Amino acid sequence: MKLSNLIFFLILFFGNVSGFSQNKPTNDSIRIDFFLKESVRYSGKNPDSSFFYADKALKDAYKTGSSKYLSLANQRLGRYYISKENFGAAANHFITALKLEEQRNDESRIADLNDDLGRIYSLLEKFGKSLGYYNQSLSYYLKKKDTLNIAKMYSHIGQLYSSREYCETRSYEQKVSDYNDAIGYFEKTMQLCEKIGAKPGIINAYLNLASIYNRMQKPEKALTYGLKAMDYYKQENDWNGISETFYTLGITYRRLKQYQKAADCLNEAIRIGKRLNITEGIQFVYSELAQVYEDAGEYKKSLASYITYMTIRDSVYNNEKSRQIFELETKYQTEKKEREILALEVDKKRKSDFIVFLLLASAVIAMGAVVLVSKNRNKRLIAEKNSKIHEQKIAELEKDRQLVAVNALLHGEETERGRLARDLHDGLGGLLSGIKLTLTNMKGNMVLPGERVAQFDHALGLLDSSIGELRRVAHNMMPEALAKFGLKDALSDFCDGLGNTSELDVKFQFFGNPNRLEQKYEIGLYRIAQELINNAIKHAEATEILVQVVQDEQRVNLTVQDNGKGFDQNSLKTSKGSGLTNIRSRIESLNGTIDSKTDIGKGSEFLIEFSWS
Repeated sequence: MKLSNLIFFLILFFGNVSGFSQNKPTNDSIRIDFFLKESVRYSGKNPDSSFFYADKALKDAYKTGSSKYLSLANQRLGRYYISKENFGAAANHFITALKLEEQRNDESRIADLNDDLGRIYSLLEKFGKSLGYYNQSLSYYLKKKDTLNIAKMYSHIGQLYSSREYCETRSYEQKVSDYNDAIGYFEKTMQLCEKIGAKPGIINAYLNLASIYNRMQKPEKALTYGLKAMDYYKQENDWNGISETFYTLGITYRRLKQYQKAADCLNEAIRIGKRLNITEGIQFVYSELAQVYEDAGEYKKSLASYITYMTIRDSVYNNEKSRQIFELETKYQTEKKEREILALEVDKKRKSDFIVFLLLASAVIAMGAVVLVSKNRNKRLIAEKNSKIHEQKIAELEKDRQLVAVNALLHGEETERGRLARDLHDGLGGLLSGIKLTLTNMKGNMVLPGERVAQFDHALGLLDSSIGELRRVAHNMMPEALAKFGLKDALSDFCDGLGNTSELDVKFQFFGNPNRLEQKYEIGLYRIAQELINNAIKHAEATEILVQVVQDEQRVNLTVQDNGKGFDQNSLKTSKGSGLTNIRSRIESLNGTIDSKTDIGKGSEFLIEFSWS
């Protein structure tokens, strides 16, 4: 509490300064009025300037001794601190103003301040206390038949009922009753505002009705009211209203399962809040955003939004606010009783002073305990958050390690294939060719009986077949066309070699840019195509296979279709066969994707894509 406020409390308590509450209609009053108006003018767009002028108004009010301006200046400062979510400081100023107005017996100002205190307890989720202050204000406005302020109080009470489930434990039936009560108050607000032509009040009722219909799982109705509110606030260039409406529409679109629209609305609300320095309630926007991403299956974004929500919600700052407001409420009620006792008996007054001192000392001790508990809790939450982040990093590192291992294995496998292909072709292939040449020369220089000539020719034929099979195996292990000419020619040769029989028709098509790819992509796509084609022939018993490659500057697509017997789509995710396992390993190692379309008896289609920047 500021020293000036403390002195003021002492003056009020002991009543030693005569004429303190007398208003002085001088040039000072004109200056204070100007400061208060400037504070109101800046409240929505520049909170720091609003505080600057309210603080100057309070200092000048102390100099003039005007209880009226002291009350108004304290109220302005209280509303500034509400915008900063410093409810303890806000309540301090409101209670100071309320004491002054009780001395001045200004019922209109008392009603206005009761409304401010009701708002604080609503934000602190204390339903009973908030409703008590709101009803005190409403009683006065009903007595005065003040239509605009009656509508305002109906709106405030409707908002309180709509959020009652956060203040108290409510059953489903009780929640429905609360929602219907809230709708009743909002409709009363709308009727009164229509009666007097208060357009902002009507639009605010629309926004409140949209919010409550969202809670009642009726997003279609909510959307109608929300879009009407957004049109109005955009026309008025009211950024606070636009931000709040984006939040409501985000909730509505999530309930309509339009997740992209929901995320866009909520992110826009956050962006506007940051730009305008609107921090009140921003944690609830992050909470809703986390739910949208979770429903949409974007779990990484959901976790990031939820961590932000938890960090804001559970800060020491929020716990301190709650403690301050309860302490100030206790002090206010105690001091009010003490003043009544002082008018009756001086001795009891002294005892009350001692009790107040004990209460203050207890409050200080309690404050220390609350701060320590809050710090420990905050440390624990931060530690849990860091642990989750650490676990994520470990998972990512483990995945990277596995990919490195797979890449090393595949590279080693291709290297070994190349070595074996060269050894078979150059070594064993050359040896068999030499044997064939030697036997052919022997045949020309030898005289064989007729029956031996046929056997000799048959042996040479078998040797030719062996040399051909050896070359085919070597070619499959490391195609010469793949190394020299690239993926297009290698796949074309492979498909042509398979499609030379009447029982099997294998077609190859290529579209796009024929430039060479990196070796790892060419080898990977060639092996994947080999595996899928072999699976279609051996397991799917296909007779027609179509292989397509589409290539541009940043990506390449491989499609393999067959007319085989197909298989259960769900079995692809759980299959442990070596063929599909090899395919998945190659795709993951190159950060590619695979999609499949198949059903039993309807053939199969696989789409593999690799992209790079």
